Amino acid sequence: MLGAKVHRRIFLVLLTLLAGCMVTSRGMGNVVWVLMAANWLLEGRWKEKWAMAKTSRALPAFIALYLAYAAGILWSPDMGKGLANLEIRLPMLVVPLVLLTTPPPSGRTRSIILWLYAGTVLVVSLIGAARLATIPDLPYRSAVPFMSHTRFALNCCVVIFLCLLEPPAGRWRYVGYALALWLLTYQMLLHSYTTLAILTIGSLGLLVWLRRWRGLAVWMGAVGVMVALVAIGCRSYYRLIPQATGPLAAATANGRPYTHKQDGFVENGNYVTNYLCEEEMWQQWPRRSHASLDSVTAGGFTLMPVLVRYLNALGLPKDSAGVAALTDDQVREIERGIPTPVYAHGSYPKRMLHVMLFEYESYRHYHAVEGFTMLQRLELWRATLSVIRQHPWLGVGTLNVRHSMREEMRKTGSPMAESDLFPHNQYLTWTAMFGLVCLSVVLLLFLRAFPDLRHQRPLLVAWLLVVLISFLTEDTLGSLVGRLFCLWPLAIRTPKEAPPDNDHVTV
Repeated sequence: MLGAKVHRRIFLVLLTLLAGCMVTSRGMGNVVWVLMAANWLLEGRWKEKWAMAKTSRALPAFIALYLAYAAGILWSPDMGKGLANLEIRLPMLVVPLVLLTTPPPSGRTRSIILWLYAGTVLVVSLIGAARLATIPDLPYRSAVPFMSHTRFALNCCVVIFLCLLEPPAGRWRYVGYALALWLLTYQMLLHSYTTLAILTIGSLGLLVWLRRWRGLAVWMGAVGVMVALVAIGCRSYYRLIPQATGPLAAATANGRPYTHKQDGFVENGNYVTNYLCEEEMWQQWPRRSHASLDSVTAGGFTLMPVLVRYLNALGLPKDSAGVAALTDDQVREIERGIPTPVYAHGSYPKRMLHVMLFEYESYRHYHAVEGFTMLQRLELWRATLSVIRQHPWLGVGTLNVRHSMREEMRKTGSPMAESDLFPHNQYLTWTAMFGLVCLSVVLLLFLRAFPDLRHQRPLLVAWLLVVLISFLTEDTLGSLVGRLFCLWPLAIRTPKEAPPDNDHVTV
């Protein structure tokens, strides 16, 4: 049997690897948590572990959550799949058990592990930026090489908080600030509304928690400026150009009739579905490009709607004259699937706002959700709430949520009726799975552990806020990397009586 110091070193190395796996390797993450559990078993020292387990208020909550998943398989029509699902979720039981009954790293060792994690996030972001710069027409959702861009955004938020709350000593703190600025810029490159929302709401929660009222006043002022800028951007987007406000012409310069749908769909201050003459666009476009208008772009759309939106953004009629007025560079952008000049040349905040407003207009007028992640969430939430209303107390079980949602969306004729997605809201997922009775017990156990946060460092509170806010728009616990992200901060907690830093381990 290995000595206590050897087991301690193995634990610290595995803990560091587990942090790296949160942003690099789902398969390796499975191996690491299993090795961590094996090291925990072989270490022994059961009296110490039992003493830590008895004093932990959080551990019963995690056990109750896993038991809730286990109880939910009783509603499953396939017990084999239910047991397999419990096996997949086993890290939610084992990892908290190991971390909450093992002394966390402290002092220099804790800092080394955290900054190795931050360095891993930096490397992955640089790889993603290089992919965006070198792979033509790469969808921004595919830029992150090893995982979902939304999961990676959560890690970026945590590292940004790390750089601001626990920056390196001396002049190295400026390196930490630069890292935070880069990660924020990188998330804007990925059009990540999630990052901006989490950082904004998380900062508010942290300032209130720390009672930094002066900082809260500054935060409110900054948010006020942001809201004003968004309002100005919206006003610019919807301010109609003269062509949109004048009387509608009946025919093109060549005498062919225009189609004016007059459905009120606005983009870049112009009505997208007015001044349409597809016949002339089909005739004129081959003189400008070898790409067919029915070819599919990298974004999955045919070229015709891209051309229509581009002409609309320039204030040109959607006819042969409009196509002829395009420059060669603009034709190349259309061929690449860029629907407006703003997407190619606008600032990143302006581009994000225009994307969001176009998605809103598409949903408002046509109930379109394809490719629009936030609007798809609205459809999923509606279906989930309908499921909850029908099964409020005991839920529908661990494996029946998606089937029940599909049935509800088919009843309402939702465009996502054949979707196989979860609700993209962890709170709604739990309620639909377990029902209000079981979920209330679990949440009360977690609330019982809430007072323990009073003596924790701000970084752990910030990490917890990132997790809780992410639950609003994601099923964060639906994947292994998400589960590890939610559980790993247990390793950096501060015990009520913090022990001296006796690790002295270089990892």
